Amino acid sequence: MGLSQALISAISGLNANQSSLALVSANVANAGTAGYVRKTSNLVAVSGSGTGVSVRVASVQRELDSYVQRQLRVENSGASYATTRSQMLNQLQGVYGQPGSDSALETIFNNFTSSLQALSGSPDDVAARSSVVSAGQLLTQQLNSMTTSIQGLRENAELGISDAVSQVNDALTHIAQLNTQLEATTTIDASAANMLDQRDAYIDKLSKLMDINVIKGDQSQLTIYTNTGIQLVSDKAGSISFSPQGSMSATTQWSADPNIRQVGTLTLTTANGSNVDLIQSHAIRSGSIAAYLQLRDQDLVQAQAQIDAVAAAMSSGLSDKTTAGAAVTSGGQSGFDLDISGLSTGNKITVNYTDSLTNTARTIDLTWLF
Repeated sequence: MGLSQALISAISGLNANQSSLALVSANVANAGTAGYVRKTSNLVAVSGSGTGVSVRVASVQRELDSYVQRQLRVENSGASYATTRSQMLNQLQGVYGQPGSDSALETIFNNFTSSLQALSGSPDDVAARSSVVSAGQLLTQQLNSMTTSIQGLRENAELGISDAVSQVNDALTHIAQLNTQLEATTTIDASAANMLDQRDAYIDKLSKLMDINVIKGDQSQLTIYTNTGIQLVSDKAGSISFSPQGSMSATTQWSADPNIRQVGTLTLTTANGSNVDLIQSHAIRSGSIAAYLQLRDQDLVQAQAQIDAVAAAMSSGLSDKTTAGAAVTSGGQSGFDLDISGLSTGNKITVNYTDSLTNTARTIDLTWLF
């Protein structure tokens, strides 16, 4: 080996060591950086005239267990779903009040029933009457306040969906851009390895927002789908649109029919321009978005229905009365005439009669809506 070849070998070795030391330095400096993956150099000998005369860095290897990474993303979705629901259900518990406390619904309701019992024993007692009125007003205020709070939580869930959708679209855009940049690389050098770290960080962020399925292709390319098979991003990104409706009421509900839908829906516009309603297709099953949807459209709707049931039962118990009908005949038919002049909205009419043809007792329940 001549002097020039020896110098070339020495310089190439120094360059390779310098590149490796730079990776080691980056590994140490980013040991605590979220999303950073430890990297090593792949060195290969370069021969000339059959003699090994130099060495070079062929590529940079990311020390990553793809199976663990895939499982982590699944757990990210589940953990985000559980955390989001837990936080809002704790707020709902605050709406009901701490059991046994003076502000709890059960305490206020028990105070009202106790005042009614006291009044039933002394119906002419002015103080007892006043106590019933005060307790009834307090209970009514509590039920109305709880309704307002529950609908406020639904509004918060709607805003949470809106914020999560913005984060999803941001992640999809960056993933598509990085896919395009990586497609142009033929060798994974330090720069390309850093782009892979960045892309993984956006995918991890996406996995907390919704459950996804990541499919790897050639030349460091990947495509992301929902777990129902709807493509979200490849070299081009889809986009999710969401229009929050703002204020909520007890009757505000989601529907697959856009003509009667009263809350926002999630519409994915894919890279090829087609539109998919992600709620109607049940495409999002985990992550914070799924949790917000569960809260807005099911959990909090059921909580409101329970409050409505309490209010309806109270209204019925305080206003319903049994009224005997007056016997009447019309031609060959006979029946009863009912006085409904005193009915209020929500009152029920229960009619009991016997079917003379089959001698079967029947009951009809009618709710007054006027």
